[in-house]
Amino acid sequence: MNEFKVGLLAIATMVAVVIMSLKVTSNQSGFGQYVTFRTIVKDASGIFPKTPIKVAGINAGRIVSIELQGNTALITFEILKQIEVTKNSRLRIKSVGFLGDKYIEIFIGDSHEMLRKFDFIDSEEAAGLENLIKDTSEVLADVKSIVRSMKESIAPTGEVSPLKKILADVAELVANTKEVTASLKRVTTGSEDKINALMDNLEAFTADLAYQVDKNNGDSAMADVKQVLANTKKITSDMQSIVADLKQGKGTLGKMLVEDEIADQVKETLSSVQKIVGKADALRTELSIFSGVNSQSGGDTEASLRIYPSPERFYHLGIASAEIGPDTEKTIVTTTNGVTVTENRKENAKNTLRFNAQIGRRINDFDFRGGLIESTGGLGVDYRIPSLGTKFSMDAFDYKKNVGPNLKVAVETQIWNVFYGRASFNDAVRSTRSATVAGGLRFNDEDLKGLIGFFW
Repeated sequence: MNEFKVGLLAIATMVAVVIMSLKVTSNQSGFGQYVTFRTIVKDASGIFPKTPIKVAGINAGRIVSIELQGNTALITFEILKQIEVTKNSRLRIKSVGFLGDKYIEIFIGDSHEMLRKFDFIDSEEAAGLENLIKDTSEVLADVKSIVRSMKESIAPTGEVSPLKKILADVAELVANTKEVTASLKRVTTGSEDKINALMDNLEAFTADLAYQVDKNNGDSAMADVKQVLANTKKITSDMQSIVADLKQGKGTLGKMLVEDEIADQVKETLSSVQKIVGKADALRTELSIFSGVNSQSGGDTEASLRIYPSPERFYHLGIASAEIGPDTEKTIVTTTNGVTVTENRKENAKNTLRFNAQIGRRINDFDFRGGLIESTGGLGVDYRIPSLGTKFSMDAFDYKKNVGPNLKVAVETQIWNVFYGRASFNDAVRSTRSATVAGGLRFNDEDLKGLIGFFW
């Protein structure tokens, strides 16, 4: 009963994850009919299968496959059928931020002639630095135009200079000031008492000001200013001492400024950091989780992670568990009344774990792998059909002297969105052959980002 409850809980968890992943990744594939198109670009770095295709900034499709064709990259992608893609439409690879992920933007043209399935769309390729240089050139052109306009405004040809007009206005302002002064004089005549009171107040203010500026008075503002100036002088002296030490190459910072070798090392370090950041940005991952039933070993579950440092290289890491493990032979020798009896027994381990750690290389639609397969050495090859979302695999591992290697053949296909199905045959050339049927989930970087963003 406990096994039944655990199994029921596992199925409910998987269904919940499927529903959640479908909700999060609905903007990538979802329901709807698609039309397949192609394009050719010179540089496809940073884009991978399932990279989104956007129209007017909104997800409208995704990349199906990327293939090397000569010295260029052939990209096959699909767009929602309701979007009418015309013949003069253009395609451009764009980035989200300076170091963000890349996507493909399609600009629909104004032609009335529609593209057909598998037609090519022209691409507009321009690196980020080239766009920056282009924008800088446009800004410099605008600055040049502004300077020319300012020059014409200050000294227009055949007209009175604006500066002369300003001087004439200033002269007129001085004349008006004289008139105001004469009027003020007439107003103050007869107001001597008020003026005397004003002078008394001014005298009191002057006395208070003299008190505050007396440097010998400890409570004056001047004493505080004097202390501030003394502190400033001390800070300036300390700064001069620090600058002198830097000029002489004292301390770590001084050596960096004076010694060319250290400066070169700092430059090399910064260059290495920039390369590491670039490689980390190009890194892609693929997470798979499958669970099913084997005809001999019962429940069978596998989780794997593929890391792509580049489109043609990958590392495959994984762990698999089975309710009943493979057969192991154990020799038991017993002696009774002087008679020795040797007995060979076959035993099965319960809930065994098997590990995968392989390196591989992708050549066109083939993946060649080698390394640890189910905790033993072996080789494997995969053949992909991107248009069908299907993969055929064959692994040879667990070589035994009398029976040869374990030959495992499997076929895997995409059922819907991130949900996949798998059928495999173990020990295909041995008498202990068995079959496994499993279903599972597969997430790429875009799926994982959406899933993590949903929970956080």
